[in-house]
Amino acid sequence: MRNLISIIAILLIIAGTAAAADYWHLSLGIRGSLVFPGERYSNAVGIGAMASFGDPDSKFSTQLEFDNWKTTYDYKGSDPQFIGREFRYSGLGFGAFEKYRFFNQSSRYSPYAICGLGAYFLELKREEIVEIVGVQLMSKYIHSLFSGSAGLGVEANLSARITTFIEGRYVTFFKNNNEDSDLIQTYVGAKYHF
Repeated sequence: MRNLISIIAILLIIAGTAAAADYWHLSLGIRGSLVFPGERYSNAVGIGAMASFGDPDSKFSTQLEFDNWKTTYDYKGSDPQFIGREFRYSGLGFGAFEKYRFFNQSSRYSPYAICGLGAYFLELKREEIVEIVGVQLMSKYIHSLFSGSAGLGVEANLSARITTFIEGRYVTFFKNNNEDSDLIQTYVGAKYHF
């Protein structure tokens, strides 16, 4: 599954770059995100930014992204030594994605598919018992992972320059050592077309 997502992402990036190479436009946007990181962690919220490049009349565009999200929650697992302790899970992500619109941008609503490759920096902190100090929030691990993701979304043109969107993606990590679950991310945001 991970190899298939990677191959599709590479093919779409190549196709999109070739389709829009002669005429590029820039769009900048911001978005809010909701992250569903699997059974072991609590859901998280975050904010991100993106830059899109491509001809507005083309079905393909390339998107560079940055995201930051975090959550604080109490442990609800079965290990008695951590019950009631505070956990913090956070992520910082970067990526390059190719978007394919099913209909032309000239229509008011445009459903699209998106996929690409990225990198995440993930950290888990939890309260630990430290001699003399007592309970202290300490990092259990921080590491970087490469990822592949694919999803679907819908854009709505508010004006000639402003577009809003809602999108959902499945994110899978390469060589995750069972520390991190794959993510489901949803985004709501707006872009301004220059």
